[in-house]
Amino acid sequence: MLLFRRIFNFEKAKVAQLTENRRNTRYTPGAGYPLQACLHLARDDWQAGEVQDLSGRGLGLLLGGATPANIGQDLKVKLVLGGQELVLGCSIIHIEPRPAGVFCGLDLRFGTFEEQKAYLQILQPVALGQSLQAVAAERVVQNEPQFIKQVFRGEGDCVLTVWLAKTVGTPLHSFEFQLDDYFCHADVQSGVLEAYLREKSDSHQGKLSQPVFDQSGGLRDEIRQLFRLVLPNLSPAVPADVRCFLQRFTAESVDLKSQI
Repeated sequence: MLLFRRIFNFEKAKVAQLTENRRNTRYTPGAGYPLQACLHLARDDWQAGEVQDLSGRGLGLLLGGATPANIGQDLKVKLVLGGQELVLGCSIIHIEPRPAGVFCGLDLRFGTFEEQKAYLQILQPVALGQSLQAVAAERVVQNEPQFIKQVFRGEGDCVLTVWLAKTVGTPLHSFEFQLDDYFCHADVQSGVLEAYLREKSDSHQGKLSQPVFDQSGGLRDEIRQLFRLVLPNLSPAVPADVRCFLQRFTAESVDLKSQI
């Protein structure tokens, strides 16, 4: 059920806080976000739909055909992402005919804490990617003479940094994506997406460890999977050429379906 075992492994208080903070904001998944959804209308009838938006406790679903469901009706919705399925109770609070089908606004119900956390793990990559905004050039410390650094900062400790080489055409050279103590990095020379974890220390700052090479298929794959899921949800503030550059490294990301 859970996409991540270590990343986003929040305690109950944190899950409740994030759910409430995201309650009144609708996040639209990027076109490449591989989230699938089906609405349960009858005993064996699951109708596929397209997720239009997500919030802390709600979901907007576009169904391709007419639905016999009514406002207030109790149903179930199934969400599939990264090889994991999550089935939640819900009720319809809004129905709106649209040219491409019928839009249903769903109020979600979480039967257990694990269901609530699993749903939040689906929402987090969308919310974090869309929160990234460009840091003004005058506020970016340019401490590497051979590169031009661009920084995009988002919610909490979510940061995307890209480096352009000071050569003809200023081509993109490398990037680093950070979320809290988790990092991934790649450059054009190696072409490999590496995963890192900040080491804890007694000083006021930690330091980057060596790349994570846990052969159990856990943290290293989760960090790379997180990058793969955030990427299609990047805000418009991230330029198209940077998006294309980052996309080159997604083949290195590992599907968690084979690891859980």
